[in-house]
Amino acid sequence: MTGTEGKGFLLRSSLDAPWAGWAGSRFLDEGLASVHAAPGRALARLMHLAALLPGGFGLIWDHPPAWMAALPAESRQGWWEAITAVPNLTLHLELEAAAQLPGGAFRGWVHAPEMPEGPVGELWRQGVLGWMPRAGSPWRLPDLGVVAAGEEAPVGWLWGEVTLPYGALASLASGEALVAAMSEAQGAAERGLAQRLAAGAWGDLPFARRTVGWRVALTGGTEFQRAGGSWGAANGQLRALKALLQERLRTPIHLGASSDLQLASLLGRQALREGHPWRASLPLPPAPGAFTPGLAADPRDPAPLEARVTPPTAWADTLDHPPVALLRVPAVPPEAGAQSLVAQVHPSPALRWLPPELPPPGPFDPERPWAPAAAYPFPADPGTGVQRGLFEDFDA
Repeated sequence: MTGTEGKGFLLRSSLDAPWAGWAGSRFLDEGLASVHAAPGRALARLMHLAALLPGGFGLIWDHPPAWMAALPAESRQGWWEAITAVPNLTLHLELEAAAQLPGGAFRGWVHAPEMPEGPVGELWRQGVLGWMPRAGSPWRLPDLGVVAAGEEAPVGWLWGEVTLPYGALASLASGEALVAAMSEAQGAAERGLAQRLAAGAWGDLPFARRTVGWRVALTGGTEFQRAGGSWGAANGQLRALKALLQERLRTPIHLGASSDLQLASLLGRQALREGHPWRASLPLPPAPGAFTPGLAADPRDPAPLEARVTPPTAWADTLDHPPVALLRVPAVPPEAGAQSLVAQVHPSPALRWLPPELPPPGPFDPERPWAPAAAYPFPADPGTGVQRGLFEDFDA
């Protein structure tokens, strides 16, 4: 992995491969009688491919549901546990496939138009999977991009990812600094990848240059709101910047929100260190000079659920895929409480619950620790009025 730091942005890419990618699961069957017959070889394909992509690989499970139903329960559980233990791999499923998952937390998302209910809804509320609202046929992958439409999920790649705070948009609106940095990184990756392909050191998934794009991710939405920034002007600049980058780089641009805690911190420190104008929205020392990841409230703070779920701007007209909302809660929420929360948010971001049984994601920042799970608000059940008491965790 290589990184480039520019005025108001951070760029991440790879030296000799795409930064990230995605594909439907049908490619695992190529050259094999079936994955059933050689699960070890299919798993090796995934491990090798994911190891080449520092930004991660999204496996879209588009095998028919009957494929899994033909396996014994022990084999199904072993397969899911094996592939979700692969580093850098994220699983994307529809409701039918998600119902086959065993217990435990997975790096994965269930894609469905409505909030999951029943057994899959229970897995979602327990934090086993996140829920990605699906509108229409294309798959929208959190923290990656939008999959091209097709009967089967086509292969897609990213040359890299550029992260910038909302406050820096005005300074970067011309696009020249971004075009220069992205062109240089893309050229280096293409030359390195050509050598890798010539040496036969690539994976089993075919690479086509026309399927490669870039991801541009926004962060610091809370600070932009605090500084009184104009969301209409900023989103207009963002759409114009996307069009410019697509024209100059001749690649698709996937706009999204960054949920990376470390990148938000690095961009905040850069703004303070170099005296950029958007530093004025950051908290003053001794508070950590870091931006809030994404658009809504920081998931590490016990803010109201609505503040952590609802971005301060209408993102649907600008971003290509929804932002991610990671919701730490003191206990597994009831179904009615989750429904009540989702009903208040239009459109809904990608939601993932984080009950106390699951550890929060890293990296862990000693200057900005996660609050204890018991400190977070709990979604009430509007049907019964049941809500956790303020002193439930104290001894009598």
